[in-house]
Amino acid sequence: MRICYKCSSDIQDDFKFCPHCGANQSEIACPNCNYPNEPNSKFCQECGTNLSVQKETKPKAKNTEPEVEIIIDPIPDFGITIEFNYSSSQTFEFAVAEARKFDSFVEFGEGKKVIYRVTIAEDQIELLDDLVENMKGWRNRRVYHNGEKVLWDSIFSYKWCYDQRKKSYKPEYYCFGYENDYEFNLWGCIQSRLGFNENSELFTYGEWLNNKADWKFDKERISHNLGKNIYQYRFCPVMNLDLIKDVIEAFPEKVNPANDKNWKFVRNWRSEEGLKVITTNYGYKEENYMNGAAPANMKNFVNEISKKINRKLPTGFK
Repeated sequence: MRICYKCSSDIQDDFKFCPHCGANQSEIACPNCNYPNEPNSKFCQECGTNLSVQKETKPKAKNTEPEVEIIIDPIPDFGITIEFNYSSSQTFEFAVAEARKFDSFVEFGEGKKVIYRVTIAEDQIELLDDLVENMKGWRNRRVYHNGEKVLWDSIFSYKWCYDQRKKSYKPEYYCFGYENDYEFNLWGCIQSRLGFNENSELFTYGEWLNNKADWKFDKERISHNLGKNIYQYRFCPVMNLDLIKDVIEAFPEKVNPANDKNWKFVRNWRSEEGLKVITTNYGYKEENYMNGAAPANMKNFVNEISKKINRKLPTGFK
Protein backbone atom coordinates (compact mmCIF):
# COMPACT_ATOMS: atom_id res chain seq x y z
CA MET A 1 0.00 0.00 0.00
CA ARG A 2 1.02 3.61 -0.53
CA ILE A 3 -0.46 7.07 0.05
CA CYS A 4 -1.81 9.32 -2.75
CA TYR A 5 0.30 12.49 -2.85
CA LYS A 6 -2.78 14.63 -3.55
CA CYS A 7 -5.58 13.38 -1.25
CA SER A 8 -3.49 11.25 1.16
CA SER A 9 -5.74 8.21 0.65
CA ASP A 10 -4.37 4.67 0.88
CA ILE A 11 -4.07 3.07 -2.58
CA GLN A 12 -2.55 -0.08 -4.02
CA ASP A 13 1.08 0.09 -5.11
CA ASP A 14 0.25 -0.78 -8.73
CA PHE A 15 -2.45 1.88 -9.16
CA LYS A 16 -1.52 4.44 -11.82
CA PHE A 17 -4.39 6.76 -10.82
CA CYS A 18 -5.92 7.44 -7.42
CA PRO A 19 -9.43 5.88 -7.25
CA HIS A 20 -10.48 8.65 -4.83
CA CYS A 21 -9.30 11.87 -6.54
CA GLY A 22 -8.06 10.63 -9.94
CA ALA A 23 -4.54 12.03 -9.56
CA ASN A 24 -1.87 10.48 -11.80
CA GLN A 25 0.46 8.31 -9.68
CA SER A 26 3.09 7.68 -12.37
CA GLU A 27 6.66 8.76 -11.78
CA ILE A 28 8.00 11.72 -13.74
CA ALA A 29 11.17 11.00 -15.65
CA CYS A 30 13.54 13.97 -15.74
CA PRO A 31 14.10 15.07 -19.36
CA ASN A 32 17.70 15.97 -18.47
CA CYS A 33 18.97 13.00 -16.41
CA ASN A 34 16.10 10.47 -16.63
CA TYR A 35 15.88 10.24 -12.82
CA PRO A 36 12.42 8.79 -11.76
CA ASN A 37 10.84 11.55 -9.64
CA GLU A 38 7.73 11.41 -7.44
CA PRO A 39 4.47 12.24 -9.27
CA ASN A 40 4.08 15.58 -7.45
CA SER A 41 7.66 16.74 -8.05
CA LYS A 42 8.16 20.16 -9.64
CA PHE A 43 11.92 19.89 -9.86
CA CYS A 44 14.19 16.87 -10.45
CA GLN A 45 15.38 15.46 -7.13
CA GLU A 46 18.70 14.54 -8.79
CA CYS A 47 19.72 17.47 -10.98
CA GLY A 48 17.15 20.20 -10.18
CA THR A 49 15.68 20.49 -13.67
CA ASN A 50 12.26 22.19 -13.79
CA LEU A 51 9.79 19.38 -14.55
CA SER A 52 6.79 21.68 -15.17
CA VAL A 53 8.25 23.20 -18.35
CA GLN A 54 6.99 21.40 -21.43
CA LYS A 55 8.99 21.31 -24.55
CA GLU A 56 7.35 23.39 -27.23
CA THR A 57 6.69 21.59 -30.43
CA LYS A 58 6.49 23.58 -33.59
CA PRO A 59 3.74 22.60 -36.00
CA LYS A 60 4.93 21.23 -39.23
CA ALA A 61 4.81 23.79 -41.94
CA LYS A 62 2.27 23.05 -44.59
CA ASN A 63 3.34 22.92 -48.18
CA THR A 64 2.36 26.37 -49.41
CA GLU A 65 2.72 27.75 -52.86
CA PRO A 66 4.80 30.91 -53.16
CA GLU A 67 2.80 34.11 -53.49
CA VAL A 68 2.69 35.32 -57.08
CA GLU A 69 2.10 39.01 -57.75
CA ILE A 70 -0.71 39.51 -60.29
CA ILE A 71 -0.18 42.41 -62.68
CA ILE A 72 -3.55 43.83 -63.74
CA ASP A 73 -4.06 46.35 -66.53
CA PRO A 74 -6.00 49.54 -65.66
CA ILE A 75 -9.76 49.55 -66.30
CA PRO A 76 -10.52 51.00 -69.77
CA ASP A 77 -11.76 54.59 -69.54
CA PHE A 78 -14.55 54.07 -72.08
CA GLY A 79 -17.66 51.92 -72.37
CA ILE A 80 -18.89 49.30 -69.94
CA THR A 81 -16.48 46.86 -68.29
CA ILE A 82 -17.46 43.71 -66.39
CA GLU A 83 -15.00 41.94 -64.08
CA PHE A 84 -15.49 38.77 -62.08
CA ASN A 85 -13.51 36.22 -60.09
CA TYR A 86 -13.88 32.52 -59.46
CA SER A 87 -17.30 31.55 -58.13
CA SER A 88 -18.67 28.33 -56.69
CA SER A 89 -21.92 29.02 -58.58
CA GLN A 90 -23.09 26.32 -60.96
CA THR A 91 -23.17 28.93 -63.74
CA PHE A 92 -19.52 29.96 -63.33
CA GLU A 93 -18.21 27.86 -66.21
CA PHE A 94 -21.01 29.12 -68.46
CA ALA A 95 -20.14 32.72 -67.57
CA VAL A 96 -16.48 32.15 -68.43
CA ALA A 97 -17.50 30.55 -71.74
CA GLU A 98 -19.68 33.57 -72.58
CA ALA A 99 -16.93 36.01 -71.60
CA ARG A 100 -14.43 34.28 -73.89
CA LYS A 101 -16.66 35.06 -76.89
CA PHE A 102 -15.77 38.75 -76.70
CA ASP A 103 -12.77 40.16 -78.56
CA SER A 104 -12.04 42.32 -75.50
CA PHE A 105 -11.82 39.32 -73.15
CA VAL A 106 -8.74 39.23 -70.92
CA GLU A 107 -7.81 37.30 -67.80
CA PHE A 108 -5.25 38.01 -65.10
CA GLY A 109 -3.73 35.48 -62.72
CA GLU A 110 -4.18 31.72 -62.44
CA GLY A 111 -6.33 29.17 -60.67
CA LYS A 112 -9.00 30.40 -58.30
CA LYS A 113 -7.33 33.83 -58.08
CA VAL A 114 -7.87 34.58 -61.76
CA ILE A 115 -9.73 37.76 -62.74
CA TYR A 116 -11.82 37.82 -65.93
CA ARG A 117 -12.65 41.04 -67.77
CA VAL A 118 -14.83 42.07 -70.72
CA THR A 119 -15.32 45.60 -72.14
CA ILE A 120 -17.92 46.75 -74.69
CA ALA A 121 -19.23 50.07 -76.00
CA GLU A 122 -22.48 51.39 -74.48
CA ASP A 123 -24.45 50.82 -77.68
CA GLN A 124 -23.41 47.15 -77.62
CA ILE A 125 -24.76 46.41 -74.13
CA GLU A 126 -27.29 43.95 -75.54
CA LEU A 127 -24.38 41.60 -76.29
CA LEU A 128 -23.84 41.19 -72.54
CA ASP A 129 -27.26 39.57 -71.99
CA ASP A 130 -26.12 35.95 -71.73
CA LEU A 131 -23.06 36.80 -69.65
CA VAL A 132 -25.08 38.90 -67.19
CA GLU A 133 -27.77 36.22 -66.99
CA ASN A 134 -25.20 33.67 -65.83
CA MET A 135 -23.94 36.04 -63.11
CA LYS A 136 -27.25 36.49 -61.27
CA GLY A 137 -26.79 36.70 -57.52
CA TRP A 138 -22.98 36.64 -57.61
CA ARG A 139 -21.04 38.62 -55.02
CA ASN A 140 -17.68 38.66 -56.80
CA ARG A 141 -18.79 40.62 -59.86
CA ARG A 142 -18.05 44.25 -60.67
CA VAL A 143 -19.06 46.75 -63.33
CA TYR A 144 -17.36 49.95 -64.48
CA HIS A 145 -18.71 52.80 -66.59
CA ASN A 146 -16.10 54.85 -68.46
CA GLY A 147 -13.44 53.59 -66.06
CA GLU A 148 -15.32 54.29 -62.83
CA LYS A 149 -16.72 51.55 -60.60
CA VAL A 150 -20.50 51.84 -60.25
CA LEU A 151 -23.32 49.85 -58.68
CA TRP A 152 -24.39 46.81 -60.69
CA ASP A 153 -28.05 47.87 -60.78
CA SER A 154 -27.15 51.37 -61.98
CA ILE A 155 -26.26 49.75 -65.29
CA PHE A 156 -28.42 46.62 -65.49
CA SER A 157 -31.65 47.65 -63.73
CA TYR A 158 -33.33 47.59 -67.15
CA LYS A 159 -32.68 43.86 -67.49
CA TRP A 160 -35.92 42.50 -65.99
CA CYS A 161 -38.09 44.76 -68.15
CA TYR A 162 -36.06 44.03 -71.27
CA ASP A 163 -36.41 40.28 -70.61
CA GLN A 164 -40.19 40.72 -70.41
CA ARG A 165 -40.10 42.47 -73.76
CA LYS A 166 -38.33 39.51 -75.35
CA LYS A 167 -41.05 37.20 -74.01
CA SER A 168 -43.89 39.42 -75.23
CA TYR A 169 -46.24 38.31 -78.02
CA LYS A 170 -45.32 41.47 -79.93
CA PRO A 171 -41.92 42.68 -78.64
CA GLU A 172 -41.84 45.65 -81.02
CA TYR A 173 -44.94 47.08 -79.30
CA TYR A 174 -44.20 46.00 -75.72
CA CYS A 175 -42.43 49.24 -74.77
CA PHE A 176 -45.39 51.26 -76.06
CA GLY A 177 -47.69 49.51 -73.58
CA TYR A 178 -48.97 46.55 -75.61
CA GLU A 179 -49.40 44.31 -72.53
CA ASN A 180 -51.52 46.85 -70.56
CA ASP A 181 -53.73 49.55 -72.04
CA TYR A 182 -53.11 51.94 -69.16
CA GLU A 183 -49.39 51.88 -70.04
CA PHE A 184 -49.99 52.98 -73.63
CA ASN A 185 -47.49 55.71 -74.50
CA LEU A 186 -45.61 57.27 -77.38
CA TRP A 187 -42.28 57.51 -75.56
CA GLY A 188 -41.43 53.89 -76.34
CA CYS A 189 -40.89 53.08 -72.65
CA ILE A 190 -43.48 51.83 -70.15
CA GLN A 191 -41.15 52.89 -67.34
CA SER A 192 -41.85 56.54 -68.28
CA ARG A 193 -45.01 56.35 -66.12
CA LEU A 194 -46.55 59.06 -68.29
CA GLY A 195 -49.14 57.22 -70.32
CA PHE A 196 -51.33 58.58 -73.08
CA ASN A 197 -54.78 58.36 -71.50
CA GLU A 198 -57.19 60.95 -70.16
CA ASN A 199 -56.34 60.06 -66.56
CA SER A 200 -52.60 60.49 -67.03
CA GLU A 201 -50.75 63.27 -65.19
CA LEU A 202 -49.15 64.06 -68.52
CA PHE A 203 -52.08 66.26 -69.56
CA THR A 204 -51.99 68.22 -66.30
CA TYR A 205 -48.44 69.46 -66.84
CA GLY A 206 -49.06 73.05 -67.80
CA GLU A 207 -51.01 76.15 -66.79
CA TRP A 208 -54.07 78.18 -67.63
CA LEU A 209 -53.08 81.40 -69.31
CA ASN A 210 -56.39 83.14 -68.70
CA ASN A 211 -60.08 82.65 -67.86
CA LYS A 212 -60.83 81.91 -71.51
CA ALA A 213 -59.47 78.36 -71.12
CA ASP A 214 -56.20 78.83 -73.00
CA TRP A 215 -53.98 75.98 -71.73
CA LYS A 216 -50.20 75.97 -72.23
CA PHE A 217 -48.29 72.69 -71.90
CA ASP A 218 -45.19 72.80 -69.72
CA LYS A 219 -42.78 70.90 -71.98
CA GLU A 220 -39.86 71.53 -69.65
CA ARG A 221 -41.70 69.77 -66.81
CA ILE A 222 -42.70 66.91 -69.10
CA SER A 223 -39.09 66.47 -70.18
CA HIS A 224 -37.82 66.67 -66.59
CA ASN A 225 -40.23 64.03 -65.27
CA LEU A 226 -39.58 61.72 -68.18
CA GLY A 227 -35.84 61.99 -67.65
CA LYS A 228 -36.24 61.30 -63.92
CA ASN A 229 -38.50 58.27 -64.45
CA ILE A 230 -36.40 56.55 -67.09
CA TYR A 231 -32.96 57.44 -65.71
CA GLN A 232 -32.29 54.04 -64.10
CA TYR A 233 -33.27 52.35 -67.37
CA ARG A 234 -31.11 54.60 -69.55
CA PHE A 235 -28.85 51.72 -70.70
CA CYS A 236 -31.78 49.70 -72.08
CA PRO A 237 -30.81 48.57 -75.62
CA VAL A 238 -34.17 49.72 -77.05
CA MET A 239 -34.33 53.06 -75.29
CA ASN A 240 -34.85 55.74 -77.96
CA LEU A 241 -34.07 59.17 -76.53
CA ASP A 242 -34.45 60.80 -79.95
CA LEU A 243 -38.05 59.56 -80.16
CA ILE A 244 -38.82 60.99 -76.73
CA LYS A 245 -37.37 64.35 -77.71
CA ASP A 246 -39.32 64.40 -80.98
CA VAL A 247 -42.64 63.57 -79.30
CA ILE A 248 -42.17 66.35 -76.74
CA GLU A 249 -41.40 68.86 -79.48
CA ALA A 250 -44.47 67.70 -81.42
CA PHE A 251 -46.78 68.46 -78.49
CA PRO A 252 -48.89 71.55 -79.15
CA GLU A 253 -47.73 74.66 -77.39
CA LYS A 254 -51.24 75.85 -76.52
CA VAL A 255 -54.78 74.44 -76.75
CA ASN A 256 -58.26 75.59 -75.76
CA PRO A 257 -60.69 72.82 -74.74
CA ALA A 258 -63.54 75.35 -74.55
CA ASN A 259 -63.30 76.25 -78.25
CA ASP A 260 -61.44 73.31 -79.84
CA LYS A 261 -63.52 70.13 -80.21
CA ASN A 262 -60.32 68.08 -80.44
CA TRP A 263 -59.59 68.81 -76.78
CA LYS A 264 -61.47 68.38 -73.51
CA PHE A 265 -61.06 69.52 -69.92
CA VAL A 266 -59.33 67.39 -67.29
CA ARG A 267 -61.30 67.74 -64.07
CA ASN A 268 -59.54 68.20 -60.76
CA TRP A 269 -61.19 65.70 -58.43
CA ARG A 270 -58.80 66.33 -55.56
CA SER A 271 -59.19 70.02 -54.82
CA GLU A 272 -60.77 73.28 -55.94
CA GLU A 273 -57.66 74.42 -57.77
CA GLY A 274 -57.49 75.26 -61.43
CA LEU A 275 -59.84 76.88 -63.89
CA LYS A 276 -63.43 77.18 -62.66
CA VAL A 277 -65.92 76.05 -65.27
CA ILE A 278 -69.72 76.06 -65.01
CA THR A 279 -71.23 72.89 -66.42
CA THR A 280 -74.83 71.76 -66.81
CA ASN A 281 -75.80 68.17 -66.00
CA TYR A 282 -79.38 66.98 -66.13
CA GLY A 283 -80.59 70.58 -66.04
CA TYR A 284 -78.48 71.51 -63.00
CA LYS A 285 -75.59 73.92 -63.10
CA GLU A 286 -72.50 73.14 -61.07
CA GLU A 287 -69.02 74.53 -60.60
CA ASN A 288 -66.10 72.30 -61.52
CA TYR A 289 -62.39 72.97 -61.38
CA MET A 290 -60.18 71.90 -64.28
CA ASN A 291 -56.44 71.31 -64.02
CA GLY A 292 -55.52 70.27 -67.54
CA ALA A 293 -56.50 69.52 -71.12
CA ALA A 294 -56.54 66.09 -72.82
CA PRO A 295 -57.18 64.98 -76.41
CA ALA A 296 -60.86 64.28 -77.09
CA ASN A 297 -59.81 61.43 -79.37
CA MET A 298 -56.48 59.82 -78.48
CA LYS A 299 -56.14 58.00 -81.80
CA ASN A 300 -56.48 61.24 -83.77
CA PHE A 301 -53.97 62.93 -81.48
CA VAL A 302 -51.43 60.13 -81.95
CA ASN A 303 -51.84 60.30 -85.72
CA GLU A 304 -51.18 64.03 -85.55
CA ILE A 305 -47.99 63.48 -83.55
CA SER A 306 -46.87 60.76 -85.99
CA LYS A 307 -47.22 63.12 -88.93
CA LYS A 308 -45.27 65.88 -87.20
CA ILE A 309 -42.29 63.67 -86.36
CA ASN A 310 -42.56 61.57 -89.52
CA ARG A 311 -42.57 58.29 -87.59
CA LYS A 312 -45.14 55.52 -87.54
CA LEU A 313 -46.40 55.12 -83.99
CA PRO A 314 -48.97 52.70 -82.53
CA THR A 315 -52.35 54.36 -82.00
CA GLY A 316 -53.45 52.04 -79.22
CA PHE A 317 -54.07 48.36 -78.48
CA LYS A 318 -57.57 46.92 -78.16
